[in-house]
Amino acid sequence: MFLIRLLIIAFIVGYCVWFISNKVLGKNLKIARVIAATLIVTTVIYLLLGGLSYLLEG
Repeated sequence: MFLIRLLIIAFIVGYCVWFISNKVLGKNLKIARVIAATLIVTTVIYLLLGGLSYLLEG
């Protein structure tokens, strides 16, 4: 369930970034690259916060 939520959030945020970049800024970004980068960043943030939570509440 954790990974499914993570993927859904990454796709939604990635699509929003892609849409704003293409329509507002006029840049030509591929949606796959944006979603992949967003997924990686989101995963790292979740792992960092999860690790900190585990260490502090441990």
